[in-house]
Amino acid sequence: MSRYAKINLNNIVEQVIICDESNISLFTGNYIKESTETLEANVGDTWDSENNKFIPPKPYDSWLLDENFSWSAPVSQTVPNSYWDEETGSWIETVLINE
Repeated sequence: MSRYAKINLNNIVEQVIICDESNISLFTGNYIKESTETLEANVGDTWDSENNKFIPPKPYDSWLLDENFSWSAPVSQTVPNSYWDEETGSWIETVLINE
């Protein structure tokens, strides 16, 4: 059994199924088999046929696609427990308040 991603006309993953390779032809649509090369597919990902990769949605406008086909902030996260603030283009430390 393998995982297959159904790709629409805009190269967006619409569905992910687990199916025996001998039965995938029973399904209508364009299905692409996941592999270690393609990376894991999830609904909403984009299929990049040029690089043979599934790419997740870009989380923020400023983030860049790295050599591993993962999105990375333009600034390294140096503080643990921080979140990305797109407006300031920086990581903001999460402060926990004890009550």
